[in-house]
Amino acid sequence: MISGLIVTTMTDMGPYPLLNLSPISEDTTVKLSVIGMTILSMGAGTVAERTHYRLHGSIPIPDSPNLEALAMSFTVAPTETSDVRIDQYGRESTIWLIFETVDREEIFLRHGAIETALKTEAKSIREESELSNPETMKNLLIRIKKITQDISIEEGVAPVEPPHYVAERGGLEFHTVDMSGNLITLEPMTDFSTHSVLILVNSIIKRIFTIQLRDSVPQRLIFLASRTASNLNSNRFKNEFKIRNVTDPLEREMILEKIGIIQKIGT
Repeated sequence: MISGLIVTTMTDMGPYPLLNLSPISEDTTVKLSVIGMTILSMGAGTVAERTHYRLHGSIPIPDSPNLEALAMSFTVAPTETSDVRIDQYGRESTIWLIFETVDREEIFLRHGAIETALKTEAKSIREESELSNPETMKNLLIRIKKITQDISIEEGVAPVEPPHYVAERGGLEFHTVDMSGNLITLEPMTDFSTHSVLILVNSIIKRIFTIQLRDSVPQRLIFLASRTASNLNSNRFKNEFKIRNVTDPLEREMILEKIGIIQKIGT
């Protein structure tokens, strides 16, 4: 079921693929590294707040309608860097496990076992050089593949309902509300500056953001946006998502900048 593995990392110049052991083209891995790492870090704040060693996905693969991925992020010691933050906190890296969309349900049934196995493997990786070593990562891929082949439902993997928040449009949804409280879905390439408030659903990191797009927004609209976000979380996501109200201008600009990066590449 797992057909390949990709390693992306946050270089001194930005996110970039470090190793590709998959059928995906090099151009697509570049898109995946930028889109994926941008989504995974969106709203993460400090290093301590990031959701490391958790298995995220499924995540659609750019330009590959029949392929999806699971992703796990963590940090490693950099081999060499001129970036003080990377030197202090480590180099942000992600392992992507590639699979065909037709296998999604089987992958979800083994999600827990895959997460446990990949977490163990990732925690044993300390140095950046290990991530770029083809033999090391090939052996990791073989062990993960064996996990998915060896474990069957009859052997104790309890059937679970596949998550109904499977990522679309690269894992993001965009909404707003009007003064009557009606939910309005926005297209990914929308110019959000024409609206006062944005409801951003990030299904990869399981968060819903209500973002004031202007410094002055009617209190009723803020209330309606917060209520709508709560209803989305309850009705669609079984209260599994965290809701964050973004009012700080710096945080707002940071999130909008990340959205802009994704829009430029295409979701």
